[in-house]
Amino acid sequence: MAGRRIRADYYLFHHFLMGMGAFSDEKVISHQAMKLVFGINEPFRIRLQETWHTARVALIDGACPQYLNGSDDWQIVLWIEPGTSLWKLLHRKSLKGQPWVLQNVVMPPSMNEVIQVVGDPLDPHEALQLAEMLIRLYCGATPVPAIWDEEVKNLLNMIDRNPGEVSITTLEAHLDHDFQRVIGSSLEQYLHRRKWMQYLGFRYEGIQRRKALELSGLTGWEGLRDSFEAMYGLEIDSLEQSLPYQRIYNGHGDQPVLYI
Repeated sequence: MAGRRIRADYYLFHHFLMGMGAFSDEKVISHQAMKLVFGINEPFRIRLQETWHTARVALIDGACPQYLNGSDDWQIVLWIEPGTSLWKLLHRKSLKGQPWVLQNVVMPPSMNEVIQVVGDPLDPHEALQLAEMLIRLYCGATPVPAIWDEEVKNLLNMIDRNPGEVSITTLEAHLDHDFQRVIGSSLEQYLHRRKWMQYLGFRYEGIQRRKALELSGLTGWEGLRDSFEAMYGLEIDSLEQSLPYQRIYNGHGDQPVLYI
């Protein structure tokens, strides 16, 4: 239809980047993050290692060449960073050494209604619940709050209050092992993620790029742009625009967890 605008909404959570909309790549891409793709109303087509496939769900490991064609239907995409507990669990339970796995998991009958509820008001809490429901449906994973270590909990609170004021060089090195054990990712990885999430929040408040980088404790635009594209296969400046929409969520239910 001429003039039709396909909306893609991005939600930034503690443990993954989530996209909802009609996704179609412009070229073959690869990136560091694992990607979990759900077709909502119908299967999607995806090209993996030079061969086209049709599936309802795809789990794609990092560095695997891919080309997604969503055919203007809804997909939900989760980008999962390497080394996190969910990444480790999916590697062990689903990929099992393969670069990708395709399945035809049946979506719940209420999925169309959920998409309307989540998509229209842009409710991040509903989106998080939807993502966790799909993860449970796919692999049975349950998120367990990672708050039992007092030192790590205090460190998380300090980072999440204002990541731009925290430097990895000022943190005690011995905490990194405990942090990885409790959170599932390295302290440096977690801190950097919280910094670029803060940066995008500042940009949506109307703060100029240079000031937003400074307040977020990031050293430069080019480095952030390149690392973001390498991780997710996305251009971070597209998330800075009014379309597609993005929401950073720090509310109820979005806390550091281990997926088991």
